[in-house]
Amino acid sequence: MRERAGENTDWTEESTTLYPTFAPMNRVGYFFTRLVVEMFRFMPFWLLYRLSDGLAFLLHRVVGYRRQVVWDNLRRSFPEKTDTEIAEIARKSYRNLTDVMLEALKSYTLPVPEISRRCPVRNPELINQYLDRGQSVILSGAHYGNWEYTGITMPPLFHGTAVTAFKAIANPYMDAYVNQTRERTGMVMVSMDDTFGAMRRREQEGLPSVYILLADQSPSNRKGAHWVTFLGQDTASLPGVDVLARRFKFPVLFYEVRRVRRGFYEVVFSEICPDPAAATEASITRAFAQTLETVIQKQPENWLWSHKRWKMTR
Repeated sequence: MRERAGENTDWTEESTTLYPTFAPMNRVGYFFTRLVVEMFRFMPFWLLYRLSDGLAFLLHRVVGYRRQVVWDNLRRSFPEKTDTEIAEIARKSYRNLTDVMLEALKSYTLPVPEISRRCPVRNPELINQYLDRGQSVILSGAHYGNWEYTGITMPPLFHGTAVTAFKAIANPYMDAYVNQTRERTGMVMVSMDDTFGAMRRREQEGLPSVYILLADQSPSNRKGAHWVTFLGQDTASLPGVDVLARRFKFPVLFYEVRRVRRGFYEVVFSEICPDPAAATEASITRAFAQTLETVIQKQPENWLWSHKRWKMTR
C-alpha cells in the first residue's frame, strides 16, 4: 500500500472529515485540469516557453498581478539598485513565475529520466553520509527555481526515504492527483499537521529519512515566529525547521536549485547545522536565512517575489 498523509491508516476517514461532500464543481475542476495537463503532454518545450513569455507579459504589464508587492519587496531588499535595475529583476521574476508554473504542468506527464536530465542532483553523497550512519536529516529549501522538479529527481538518489509535508488542496480530487504525481519516484507525502507525528513514528521504527521542508514563507501568526535579519529587513520566519531539528537532533542541510539555462536546473546541497544538539533557539533559522539570502543575491529573479513576505511586523 502506498504511504499517504503521514502513513495514517485511517486517511480515508480523515479525508471524509475534511471534505464531507465532494461537490460537483470539484469534479469539473479536476477534469478540466486533467485536460490541460494532457494538452501539455504533447506541447514541445519551445512552444511552452513562448506561452510562458506571453503569460508573463500579461500578468506583469496587463493584469498587474501583485505588481506593487513585487516592486515593494525588491525595492526594500535592494535599496542600492536603480529603478531600471529593479524593473529588470521584476520583469525576469514574472518570467520565472510563469516558467515554473508551466514546467510544473508539463512535469505531470514528463518521463522521469527527462526531468532528471533537466534537473540533476550534483552532490547526493552529502546527504547519504548521514543516512548511511542511520541518521535522519532535514533538507530545507525555498520557493526558488523549480522546486517541483526536485521532488522527482532527489528521492531515488537518497539511501533512505524522502518525506515532505504538504498543505491539502481544497479540491480533494486534485489533492489526490497532485500528491500521486509527486510520489512517482518514492516521495512520501505527509500532511503538514502530521509532520511531527510522522517524524516520531519513523524514528521509533528506525527508518532513516530525509525530511524536505520549504521554509521561506511568512508564518501564519507571530506568536511562535523567529525574527531574523533577512535581505536587510527584520523578518518573521517559520520556526518549524529550527524546532524540529533541535527536538529530534536532526542535522539540517540546504538545497539550492540553480537555473543553468532556461528549462534546465541543478540541485546542490550544503550544510546549515550539522550538530543540532549544540544549536540555540532560532540559530538554525538565522543560518537558513543567511544561506537563502546569499543564493537570492546571485540570481534574485529566481525567487518568488510576488509573495507578501514582509506583511508581518514585530
